[in-house]
Amino acid sequence: MQRRSFVHGAGMAGVLATGAAPPIVHAQTSLRWRIASSFPKSLDTLFGACDVFAKKVSDMTGGKFVISTHAAGELMPAFGVLDCVSTGTVEMASTAP
Repeated sequence: MQRRSFVHGAGMAGVLATGAAPPIVHAQTSLRWRIASSFPKSLDTLFGACDVFAKKVSDMTGGKFVISTHAAGELMPAFGVLDCVSTGTVEMASTAP
């Protein structure tokens, strides 16, 4: 057991002596997505779920991942949200089948 701890210690000393420590990677400063909804703002239970989701994601990531919510008709027609997600116009959609 002593030989293993010696080899481990010698290996770590060699890594530290050569300065080959792994670099520290910084994440992106911020990420912004858009969610398009098929529901109007007047339907606070259905459209409000998008707002609650966006706020929770922002809170959990410390504001580094921000999702802006858009009601039906703001960016595209209400029933065109899935087409826009598939073409990459917006990143997310909230709709019903």
